[in-house]
Amino acid sequence: MPKAIITNLSQADMMARALDIACRADAGEPLPEADYILNYVDPLDAYRAITPKRFVLLQTLQRLGPVSIYVLAQEFGRNYSHVHTDITALLALDLVSRTPEGVSVPWEAIEWRLSTVAQAA
Repeated sequence: MPKAIITNLSQADMMARALDIACRADAGEPLPEADYILNYVDPLDAYRAITPKRFVLLQTLQRLGPVSIYVLAQEFGRNYSHVHTDITALLALDLVSRTPEGVSVPWEAIEWRLSTVAQAA
């Protein structure tokens, strides 16, 4: 099962990754199931998008499995509309998905690979 990886690679690094995968596919090499890369050139943008409360929601969803937003709000004693807003943001980032049972994390793991080194454009 693939992982979601949050990175801050440069645009050149992302293009090099894509080109490598395309070349391998063109050569007929079998490709492993792809990880989902969520890239922020500025790592601070990652922290703005995935706030501490959203991070805890991701951890909880991985622990509980698919649940309703209502159950999540009860789990944390938070207002339903605030949890709904956070889940909507995580859905937009493809870190969470909707299932018939509720919302869930479709990834084996969500890894943060953010570097403090400034990336070249």
